[in-house]
Amino acid sequence: MRFRLCACTITAALLLAGLLLSPTPAHAWGREGHRLVAEVAQDHLSPIARKNVKALLGTETLADVAAWADEYRPLEAQTGPWHYTDLPAGSDTYDRDRDCPIQPGVKLGSRNDKWRDCATDRILFFESRLKDQALDPADRATALKYLVHFVGDIHQPMHATGFEKGANGIPVTVFGSATCGQYNCNLHAVWDSGLLQHTGLSEPDYLHRLEKGIKTQHLLAGTDDPAVWTGESKKASDEAMLPKGAAVDEAYYLREIPVVDQRLELAGLRLANVLNGIFTTPPIRFVPKPALSSD
Repeated sequence: MRFRLCACTITAALLLAGLLLSPTPAHAWGREGHRLVAEVAQDHLSPIARKNVKALLGTETLADVAAWADEYRPLEAQTGPWHYTDLPAGSDTYDRDRDCPIQPGVKLGSRNDKWRDCATDRILFFESRLKDQALDPADRATALKYLVHFVGDIHQPMHATGFEKGANGIPVTVFGSATCGQYNCNLHAVWDSGLLQHTGLSEPDYLHRLEKGIKTQHLLAGTDDPAVWTGESKKASDEAMLPKGAAVDEAYYLREIPVVDQRLELAGLRLANVLNGIFTTPPIRFVPKPALSSD
């Protein structure tokens, strides 16, 4: 199994041109980006969906659990490939057989399921888990946590390309510096958190900016098909790609930050749309099935 270790694990702040990078290991969008996706979704939930989310998560919000899958990933290495889908160079159309393989050593169907190991497939898997009211609420809550995260992941353009391991293998200078904290800068890290942080906005202000953008653009969720979302992200990654050693400068930031914002906006709207479609009735009282007698 190939476990993508992002060189976006940035452990110190880069105080250069206002660019602050996360002091903890970063993944798709970083913690701030995942929270923003969840907060946009929360704003667009139906009243019934809100009640169902609360019934499953209790005192936690969608934003509170948005980064859980990254925190849990080191404990379950098999979940690593679930965070991205590798489309090859020259294609922005998702091909499940080509782009979403099962893990090495695992035969399809041997785990008693039909699902493969990429973000695109796992979104559908956790949607199916969340829809299953016969599942224990704790299992459905876990499915919700994964779903919130993976919808965010697949809207991060560098999580839809296999080129240079999602651009982790593309070293860049960031506003004149080749190092980001203790690590060499790379393009994946720039998209995870660097471009967001360079806005200088607080989380509430950034959320306001995204909601304003949704309203101004009359932006709609559109399709619920994660295969289409994956293709959109791959196209965006192709357009944002840089050669090794290139400079991420103010011109690059100004060109790409509208793309960042729209991917966050669409991820939030689409997550809300999916949850509104799943949660159409008030929360039910879960009654476990009686255990089978061993006699």
